[in-house]
This record gives sequence, C-alpha cells and structure tokens, in this order.
Amino acid sequence: MYNIFYLDDEKEALVKSIIQKLETLGSLKITRFKPVAFETEIQHIESILKDYDAIFLDLKLDGEQEDGIKVYYQAPPLAQMIRTLATEEKVPNLPIILCSTEDRINQSYLKDFTSHDLFDWTFIKDEINDLTIQKIEAIITAYKSITESPKDFNKLLGRNYQDIDQRILSRFINEENPPIHEIARYIFKGIVKPGGILINEPTLAARLGIDISHSHDWSKLVDIFHSAKYSGIFSESWKRWWNDLVLDKFEELTNENLASLDSEERVILLKEVTKLTGLTEAQPLEFSSSSNFWNVCEITELPVDPFDSFKIDNRIEPLPWQDYKYVSMYGMVAFPHIAEKKGIKIYPEQLESFNSQRRKID
Repeated sequence: MYNIFYLDDEKEALVKSIIQKLETLGSLKITRFKPVAFETEIQHIESILKDYDAIFLDLKLDGEQEDGIKVYYQAPPLAQMIRTLATEEKVPNLPIILCSTEDRINQSYLKDFTSHDLFDWTFIKDEINDLTIQKIEAIITAYKSITESPKDFNKLLGRNYQDIDQRILSRFINEENPPIHEIARYIFKGIVKPGGILINEPTLAARLGIDISHSHDWSKLVDIFHSAKYSGIFSESWKRWWNDLVLDKFEELTNENLASLDSEERVILLKEVTKLTGLTEAQPLEFSSSSNFWNVCEITELPVDPFDSFKIDNRIEPLPWQDYKYVSMYGMVAFPHIAEKKGIKIYPEQLESFNSQRRKID
C-alpha cells in the first residue's frame, strides 16, 4: 500500500468522497491535510514527507476553508519549493500529482506552461476510476525504480539504450547525479507520453493499417508484435510499443517496408503470414482519401495519413524523436466541441490550406 500526502482546501465532505474513490482498490492510503501559511507548510512537509510515497496537490489552495483560514498561494509555487528541497536532499524525491476540477485545469493550469514541469501528472476530481488509481501506482513505482537505479537506463527503459537515438538521454548520461524527478519527468513526458520513438495502441493500429473496431483478431496480432512492446517504467498503465521494432517486425514477417504500403496492402500481407482472418483494413475518414496511414486524428483516434490531415499547433515544437500530432478535417467538422475542449488549433503554416478546404465543405 502506498501512503499519499494530500493537500486540499475543499470542504470535508467533498474531500472525503474523493479519498473514498482513490482508496477503492486498497492500494492507496490517503492522508488529507489543509493548507496553512506557506512557511509553516514547508516546515510541515520537511518534517513528515519521509513517511509518504507521493504528493497530491489541489490546484487552488487559496480558497476560504471551513474554519475560516485562508492561504495566499496555489499549488505551483509549493510544488516548486518541494522540488527544490528534494534537489537539496532535504526531502525525498516523490511524485507530485495535481488534482482539480476540469474547469480549473482548463482555465488556469493548461494556460500556464511554466508550471507544467513541476507536476508528474494531473487527474480530474470527478473522473476518478480504477485507471486513475493504476496510473498513480505506475508513477509511484517508476519513481522507486529510478531511485534504486537512477542511471541504469537499460533497466528503466527495458531495452539497451544504446540502440535508440543517443540525443535522448545524453544529458542524464553525462550528468553525475541528476535529480530523480527530472529523470522521471523526462522519460514520462519526453518519451512515454508523446508519440514518436514510442507509439500507443491506436497509432500501432494505424501503422499496421488495422481498423481495431472491426478486427476481432487484433489482440492476437498485437501478441505477434510482443517483441516490440515497451516494458520500461510507466508501462504498467501506459501501453506503448517501440516504433523501430514494430517496423523491423513487420519487415521480418513480410519482407516488405511498411511505410511504402497502404492499409489494404499491409493487411493483406499480415493476414497471409499470420493466418489471422479477423483483420480488417482501416478506411480513410470522410473528407480524406489516402490510406497510407501513419498517425491518428487527435479527435477521433482513428488512422490518418499525415499528408492528408493537419498538424496541431502545440505551441512547443516536438523534440527530434517525437511526432507532430494531427487532426482530420472530419474530426474538426463533425466534433467541434471536442476540438474546443482539447484546445486544438491548426499549425500556422497549414491554416490557410485548412480554411480553404473547410470553405469547400461548408
């Protein structure tokens, strides 16, 4: 069981409900604290954090509490101070996980890019489920693995790191004692979460040309690509595959270069060599024509050809080993509310082309 330090200024009844949900699986033990004056809070954290495995911070800590107490700071400056104390080895290096309502996350946190690196992950208070808990467990486990073997990247990634782009880990290899939280953040947010060197299941399906919803043999095909599956830290809750090993496995099976084939050609070959008849090729979305799938639409999570869709403007350019994210015209037209909720904006260089095509549809 993992012990969680949870700081929240909300009413007792609401916090109790959140804690009950988080403790459902019996793997987390939540201890709730109410925020106090900043200096006092820091002293308190320094004195007790050794007894905990992770920290949960409510985003807005400055609301008036039931007993009338009010503090004048929010989660980001407190998280920054905790990170500094951890670097100075005054407190243990622990995951800091942000929690709040969806509105507050969208209105405040997502717009403040400077604070994103302070938190390992974020969950919405009214969307807690078993997967939320499992992801928290995976993050805690990852920190413990890094603490035990901070520079054993073969172990942390589940693969000989020399087989991947050397730029990815060069900083940590050359630095004598990199902070645990920086290694965790870099692997999670720089390798595991974004597409690129690792890909998620929808992208795996896109690259193999498969329509998952109409392929009852999909899980069997995934098993055939088991050698490409990522087994490093965070993999318990974030299923990923090494992109280069997927391409190698496809070529090993078919003697063909996957990238040169459309979805129909990929699936015909896979069915021939695997004898799996329950595989169906993915089809282009409405307003698209190409089936040379490589990525997925961020709205529909269905396969798209990057040359037949539109780059998303994420404000921060992806690193060399990361993919751009894409959106289909169909997704933007059919699900504008999802595009708005996700804050999806078209990459500036493609905006004119997008608007031109959109006018033809409207």
